[in-house]
Amino acid sequence: MAKMTVEAGDELSTAVERLDASMRRGGIRRIVEAGARVAIDEMRAATEAHHVRTGNMRDAVGMAEYHETLEGGSVNVYPQGTDSRGVRNAMKAFVINYGIGANPTKRSRGRREANKTGDKFITGQFNRTKPRVQEAMEAEAHRIFEEAQNGGKQ
Repeated sequence: MAKMTVEAGDELSTAVERLDASMRRGGIRRIVEAGARVAIDEMRAATEAHHVRTGNMRDAVGMAEYHETLEGGSVNVYPQGTDSRGVRNAMKAFVINYGIGANPTKRSRGRREANKTGDKFITGQFNRTKPRVQEAMEAEAHRIFEEAQNGGKQ
């Protein structure tokens, strides 16, 4: 088995211990939720741009339950709950995004008609949203690091 010895000053050792303690006290969750808040804003903006009738689905976008694994943490962002007619907002978003048919056109009575294939308003925004989410997560990680440096004081 390999062994590694690191000699560091007391100040560095203390800073690393504080950072480790702050990450164990919910630092990973803070980082993930900071990114999720940005993703919520982006999804609401995308919904607002093209898919608002009553605003139920747009207003219902939120975070699902936080999950922590050995690799880190995660939270899903999608429209929660149901609208006033009892239709699940997540299902409406899925249909708008992916459509209701696999073929872009279909034959009907000898002529070709357009099939509803979805406009990718959720999956299409991933590349635009990802850098903003990463920036928010990095900023929160930096705040946690600064708090650890200052002994838990902001």
